[in-house]
Amino acid sequence: MSSPRTAAPAELSFRTKTAIVLTTLAQGVGVYICLRSGWVSAGVGRLIALSLLLALPSFFVLCVRDVQDRLLWRSLALLTALLGALHASVWWLLQGAETGDWAGWLLSQGVFLFIALAWVQALLQQRSLRGVPYADLFESAWNNALVLGFALQFVGLCWAVLGLWAGLFVLIKVQLFADTFTQPAFACIATGLMAGLGVVLARGQPKPLRLMLQLLLALYRLLLPLLALVVVLFVLALPLTGVQPLWETRKAAPLLMGVLLALLVFVNAVFQNGQQQQAPYPAPLRGLIAAALGLMPVLAGLAVWAVALRVRQYGWTTERVWAATAAAVLLLYALGYAWAALQRGGAPWLGRLARINPALSWLVMALLLLLHTPILDPYRLGVESQYQRLASGVQEPTRIALQDLRFDHGRYGRPALERLQQLPAFAQEPVAQSVQEMLAATTKRYLPRKSAATTVAMLQQHIAVAPGHAAPPDDWWQALTGPHLSDEARNCVVGRPQRHQPASVAPAGGAADPQTAPCVTLQLPLQSGSAELQRLLCKTMGYVRSCDVFVRNDAGQWEIAGTLSWPSLTQEQRAQLAQALRAGQLQVQAPRWQEVGLPQAPDVPAGQVQPR
Repeated sequence: MSSPRTAAPAELSFRTKTAIVLTTLAQGVGVYICLRSGWVSAGVGRLIALSLLLALPSFFVLCVRDVQDRLLWRSLALLTALLGALHASVWWLLQGAETGDWAGWLLSQGVFLFIALAWVQALLQQRSLRGVPYADLFESAWNNALVLGFALQFVGLCWAVLGLWAGLFVLIKVQLFADTFTQPAFACIATGLMAGLGVVLARGQPKPLRLMLQLLLALYRLLLPLLALVVVLFVLALPLTGVQPLWETRKAAPLLMGVLLALLVFVNAVFQNGQQQQAPYPAPLRGLIAAALGLMPVLAGLAVWAVALRVRQYGWTTERVWAATAAAVLLLYALGYAWAALQRGGAPWLGRLARINPALSWLVMALLLLLHTPILDPYRLGVESQYQRLASGVQEPTRIALQDLRFDHGRYGRPALERLQQLPAFAQEPVAQSVQEMLAATTKRYLPRKSAATTVAMLQQHIAVAPGHAAPPDDWWQALTGPHLSDEARNCVVGRPQRHQPASVAPAGGAADPQTAPCVTLQLPLQSGSAELQRLLCKTMGYVRSCDVFVRNDAGQWEIAGTLSWPSLTQEQRAQLAQALRAGQLQVQAPRWQEVGLPQAPDVPAGQVQPR
């Protein structure tokens, strides 16, 4: 296997190195001014200013080769105008939103810049974007990742040394260095200087950088067959397990997309610049990897399906627009890589990737730009979906839902809430009061999830009677709606089981099905020496391990006497327990070891033998 060649020049000139260090030093000064002065107002404006301070200088120090290169400065001018437009769009969209919402937008701009950086570096080397060799793009992208990683580690090591410096002098009661190093001005400026030196060290030493890259690629080459085996075994297991366990995790989409991203990185690390003279693996391993690539569309399709289920159940939100975009892009990559795996004949191994990766990189950048425009504006798509759900009655107008509409959709949230206020259903109490409260609020605050009253009908739609067991009396259902509602009953209605299995509840007026309901109720004679039956309420989805035990007190009212639990169960054992609960197949059995009590202190819990 041929080693990857580096696109970086053999040496950076002294002028270029000086420009890099001065740029990062000025960057640190700018960050300090932005954070500590009143020139930039707090909130979204300050966050965007910090983003620009971090993005543009970092882009410059990573791609500069000659400070007198006019093409470099024209490229930076164009990039500055583009980034300015993107940040202005984010500032406009985030009006009325929580400042924490900026993270997703700026992360997308970071991805855009990382892809654009490789193309700009190729432009500076080839002096044109026509016919750019794929090897240049590959080497630029991986070198950039290594330079950034090295610079971050260098900054961390420098601060570790400064920390030891300050700590040693604190031992002898000298606080000067500790006080100096913790000053915001020193921290910002020193970090900028360290980052510049780290970049100069990494970019100015092409041979060590090449060795690091070779070591990293060798590691990926070693692990790719293992990851391919995991993907193949997972897909082969799906017909046996079905997709239902995936949806029950509530993390199917991010997990599947994480596996796809890992496979993309590993495959590209092995494919490298596409100029290998021989195949990197023996035929059996190449077949395994080809099978994994051919099955990538299955994983991508499941990820798209998982996102689509959430959208169908709860409508579009900003996060789901981002997730759907990521899933769609990964599906395109999966189809392209599966197509590359089908290549036969005398062509290079996975040679089609040299055409697929550049084309899809332009598509990703185009999508990221469109997400900042009204065409794919996540806030606009999300607010329209949530407004329609509330207006049509699909979504109950709880205070949580109204608050999310107000604060989770940027500048569109308040107008959407005002539109709801004009509808007759939202002009009646108590909904009208909740709408007024959200319109008057200035920030999003925590609201308990149990904002709507739990009714007997709601409970009966989510709690099924186990087969072979008597239905609970009416006063038991009514007791669960009272102020002492058990945690299990609350979770059955508004907790995780309902959120990841909304289709399993019974229709209004119908009885819940024990095989699909989030919870079941049954009876067992749990008191020793008594044939009286105790009422149990058990969760059958998610992390199944316990049931609440209900008894009547002396006043004839229902209360929770304790918890029937199965601690330390494996995942397989929890699945067996859930199935037994759904079938109502629990049986009381005498304990193998007797309990030991204290007659003189009856309130002390009895001792139990714990088997080894």
